[in-house]
Amino acid sequence: MILAIVLTTLAYACLYGLWPALRSRRGSALFWGTALFVFGVWMLARWFDGRFSPPAGWLVSTWIGASLVCVGLGVALILLRGVGGLARRIGALSSSPSVDEGRRRFLGGGLALPGIAVSIGAGGASGGAGEFSVRHVDVRIPDLPRALHGFRVGQITDVHIGDFIQPEYLARAVDAMNQANVHLQVMTGDLIDDLRLLEPTFEALARCRAPHGMLAVLGNHEKFRDLDAVLAAYDRHQSGPVRLLVDESTLIQHDGAALRVVGVDYPMRRSGPRATRREQRLAMMQASAETAFRGVGPHETLLCLSHHPDFFRFAEERGAALTLAGHTHGGQVAFLGRSLLQTYEHMFGLYERNRGQLYVSGGTGHWLPFRVGVPTEVTILTLHTA
Repeated sequence: MILAIVLTTLAYACLYGLWPALRSRRGSALFWGTALFVFGVWMLARWFDGRFSPPAGWLVSTWIGASLVCVGLGVALILLRGVGGLARRIGALSSSPSVDEGRRRFLGGGLALPGIAVSIGAGGASGGAGEFSVRHVDVRIPDLPRALHGFRVGQITDVHIGDFIQPEYLARAVDAMNQANVHLQVMTGDLIDDLRLLEPTFEALARCRAPHGMLAVLGNHEKFRDLDAVLAAYDRHQSGPVRLLVDESTLIQHDGAALRVVGVDYPMRRSGPRATRREQRLAMMQASAETAFRGVGPHETLLCLSHHPDFFRFAEERGAALTLAGHTHGGQVAFLGRSLLQTYEHMFGLYERNRGQLYVSGGTGHWLPFRVGVPTEVTILTLHTA
């Protein structure tokens, strides 16, 4: 909610500079009155058990998305106005034809900016509030044992049970993997944000019917919230189908063939400053790799589970045929299949490095309910002999 409040304040500042109607007392009152209504709905949902009704979730999501668009477009328009003003002062535009001032005010941020922001916000909210898609991915692996040809892995990740994603949604995701008859289910981190929902969350995970159960790793949000509470929940439910791997591995026997699954911890300190520089994260990943891959045989077929996709390098160097990761949410905004927020080397989809492959999921849920071109997903990965 803090991020949403910050976005709302920044959106107001951008609109104030670009939309004359907001500078009046009535305009400001309308903006902040609407904001108070939206945040009031949000607080009421939190006051009760943290569960949004679909209309309330869509309203809050639209407001957050519209605020985000206002900030992005507003900053761009303000910069363009500054460049245009400088150009006029030095006479660069003295020979340009006359411009309809009314049209320029509209396009330069008058009625256009809030209209565009609300439209995109509503579209992004609809994308965020929609049901996940089931994405099928074929992975061809050299020297894959014949018995593992056709082996299916169901992946969920970045579920973020909390304000916008409910345990019932997670239950449907687990059911989708059951219906796909996967042999193994995996959860690659960022399971939950609202710890009041821990028990129904693990009840949803317990619906797993895969022959080899479900293997999980930790993400950064488990550590942001209360790692001890999350670990205790995994311990309470260890008799069920879900097992947590923290810098360790387990061996799966399938039709006479062995599949070694390695799960690594997220590179974040348990106490003290949580933020780490890239060099520190890589050093922590190196330490996790040395621990998690200890005792792995030289000819075993390896599947690595990591929340952060940057671990791919360390997994591939140690012989992992396939690494599954999340964390990026695919950027949540994409155009023509390419993420507009390319903040990681591996953002979304299938990648290759030497003899190893990486699949980065677009995420099964989200903590910011705004998606355009990157739907939430449950991934079904089928292994094939190359």
